Order: sequence, then structure tokens, then C-alpha cells
Amino acid sequence: MRKINSFLLFLLLAVSPAFSAAVSGFQPLALKPPAPAEIPAVPNPFYTPQPERGGYDWTGLPAYIFTEQERLAPPIIEAINRTKHTLDIALYNLQITEAVQAMMSARDRGVRVRVIFDYAHVYPSAGRQIQAVIDSGIDTRVMKGRGGSGSMHCKYAVYDGELLETGSANWSLSAENASYENIMFVPDPHIIQGYRADFEWMWSQAKPAGSPGAPSKKPVPPPADPAPSVNFNGTVLPSYIFSPRGGTEGAIVRAIDASTVEVDVAMFSFTSKPIMEAFKRASARGVKVKLLLYSKSAFPFRQDVSKNRIELRLAEGRVGNGLMHNKFAVLDRALLVNGSFNWSATAENLNTENTIFTMSPAYVAPYKAEFDKLFLQGFAPN
Repeated sequence: MRKINSFLLFLLLAVSPAFSAAVSGFQPLALKPPAPAEIPAVPNPFYTPQPERGGYDWTGLPAYIFTEQERLAPPIIEAINRTKHTLDIALYNLQITEAVQAMMSARDRGVRVRVIFDYAHVYPSAGRQIQAVIDSGIDTRVMKGRGGSGSMHCKYAVYDGELLETGSANWSLSAENASYENIMFVPDPHIIQGYRADFEWMWSQAKPAGSPGAPSKKPVPPPADPAPSVNFNGTVLPSYIFSPRGGTEGAIVRAIDASTVEVDVAMFSFTSKPIMEAFKRASARGVKVKLLLYSKSAFPFRQDVSKNRIELRLAEGRVGNGLMHNKFAVLDRALLVNGSFNWSATAENLNTENTIFTMSPAYVAPYKAEFDKLFLQGFAPN
């Protein structure tokens, strides 16, 4: 599994205000460490272990995974197995039996485990793994999106309130075996605070599993980043943002409008007119825009692409019925936008979704390399 040297990561992150030194302790690239005299005596300003609770040990877990390169399940199961106190999971779908077993083992050793599933994956009937979670007695709730419509489309987990796992991948067999997906592990306390608030926001609106007729609460806005700090070319963006109607689409448009060199997008579904208009503005000012989309998804802007010198390629899954299921963008080789959010009106207005903005080179550089690889493998539309 890819490892990042701690000191190299510290140097990379020291130049960025977003996620600064936040992934220290992940060790994906097997690089020769610097001589002791070269290591600056600078404490990690973000992560402080809590001796009374022992802290969460993420040593050796990957900063990111692309599913055509590495298996999805092992690091997720390892992260669950290291959890000591709380485990909060929001999943659109779950099909990995080993993850269910790890969740049950965590509950049995005293971890408070809470799980939120998408309504349509529980009713009228749940898959075997989801039903096993419900039957196990793990505290499980179910929800749709805004006001009883849409989907609970998030795919994330928070371990002991100190480590976040998120990305495009459901904990599913398709993600593990057939689709192009990604996940990232994030230990930044500011971002984790936001995701914990989002989980509580969803938990308060979700219905207990087995009570589909329980009344739904009136929808309220999702949590927002109280201190946006991602400064991209002079435009300040949130470190995290949630849907529905939390402003994700607008934040993406602002990021594109701030780009000066290139915008690379790998997206399962793209139907957002405001974002396409931002692409047209970007292309008009000389920004190179490249789109990689899943071949079977609807895309209503093909004429706009051809008229505005936007490069479009399509991709299928790795095998069989797999998908190009990523939902990330890299702007100016400096900003990564990633999460569960497809660039669509449904994601903006109806679904519960989650998105991260980061300028950490520890994430931006590998996601840029992944995009370049997938784009080269893609094919031009007919």
C-alpha cells in the first residue's frame, strides 16, 4: 500500500494553509527519510493525542486509495478495528461482509457504533449486509434526502472523532471489484468537527430502522464551515460543505471562476448548468478544461463542450458492469474537490451529500496523477 513519509508530508503541507500538517502520521511512499539533522523540531500544530483516551492511532493507514490500484476493504476494516470509543458511519450502500463483522466486533468491545443508511437501500427490502447490521442491534437509522425526497447519498465514516474516511466509494462489491473509485483518510480536526456536526444533523432527522412510517422532521439547512480557510487564487472556500441546499454548487462555481490554468474533472454524473456556465467562462479566459465522465450517464452539454474548446472523454468501469464512479476535480494542480457530490441539481437540492476542498499536496498531487491516467484511458464521444 502506498506510504507517505512523515517528514516529506510535513514539508509539503507546511506551504498550504488548508490541511497544514494534517496528515502527518500517514506514511504511504517508501522514501528514504532525511538525516536526523535535517528534521526541524516543529510540533504538529493540529493533532494532539488525548492521553486520557489514548488517542486514535492512524499510523500506516493510507492517505488515499484508488480502487484499480488497491483494495478498498482492508484499510476500512483496519480503521474500524482500531476504534476504541465511537464509530459513526453514513453509507448509501453496504455490501462488504468483513466490514459488517468489524462493526459488530467494535460494538461488542464497547464502541458506540451508529450507522445511517439510505432509505431506498432498506425499504422495501434490504441487502444481506445492511439487514445484518440492523438485526445485530447496532444503533441504525434510515433517511432519504430533503423533506422525504432524494437520497442519503453520503459515504463516510468518523473513527473516534479523530479520523475521517470519505470519497466516492460506497462500501460495496462494485466499488471493491469493478468500478473506478477513490477514498481518502483525513485527520484534520476542523474538517472532522464539521463531519461530526453533519452526522448529528442527519441522525436527528433519520428514522430508526424498522420504523418507515415515523414522521419526518422539517428540513433545516445542513451544517456549514464557520471559518472557511481554503484560499485558492484569492478566493476563500470552505474546507467542507454539505447538501442539500448547503451551497456546494455555488462553492464549486467560485472555485472554477478562480482557476487560471486548468480544470480537470472526473465525474460520474454531470448535469449542473451553473457549473457548465463556469466552465464556459473559464475556457473563454484561456483555462484548459478537461472532463472525464461515465460513458452511460446523461450529459446535456455536448454542444457547449464542442463550442467552447472543452476536452471531453468518456470512461467505463474496470470490468463488467463497473462504473467510472469518481466525483473529484483538480484545479490549477493546487486544489482538490472530492466527496460524494455528483455535479447535478439532485445532489445540490435533494440529496444529503458531503464535499471536501483541500490544497494539501499530499492529496492534490496523487489525484492529479490519477486524473491524467484515467483521462488517457478514456475515449472520445461519438
